[in-house]
Amino acid sequence: MKITRTVKYNLIRLFRLKSGPHQVASGVTIGFIPSWLPTFGLGPVLSVGMARIVKANTVSALVGGVMGTFIWPLLFFLNYQVGSLLLDRNTKVTELDEVGYIDAIEHAYTGIVSSHSSGFIFLTGAMCNIVISSILIYIMVYVMFKTNRVRILNKIR
Repeated sequence: MKITRTVKYNLIRLFRLKSGPHQVASGVTIGFIPSWLPTFGLGPVLSVGMARIVKANTVSALVGGVMGTFIWPLLFFLNYQVGSLLLDRNTKVTELDEVGYIDAIEHAYTGIVSSHSSGFIFLTGAMCNIVISSILIYIMVYVMFKTNRVRILNKIR
């Protein structure tokens, strides 16, 4: 119940913003980017900082960052799967239950140091997922915000 209420509250905040569709869509997109990486819980803070740098809406960036914190195990699993698919290597992570935050941090660090590790698979998948999800999120939020803003806000209430 609490998660549903939090999502509803953040959606209301998002659709009440006075910014234009481009600023809101770019804010949500930039806010979601740190969710693909192990950020030690600083994802929403990084989202707001990155939004300020590119002059996107900071509230929508915070909403994008918070959305990703709830589903980080799925995002990390997708990083491993996409990375192993692109690099044609097997990964030790084959099920969602095997995803651990500490392991992802360790793999991300070793991926930077060595190109023959599971960390390189993780980072390759993360970079690909960031690009694809950023394009999709931007388009979805822009269209939703531009065409259906008032109608969605009335339904959420």
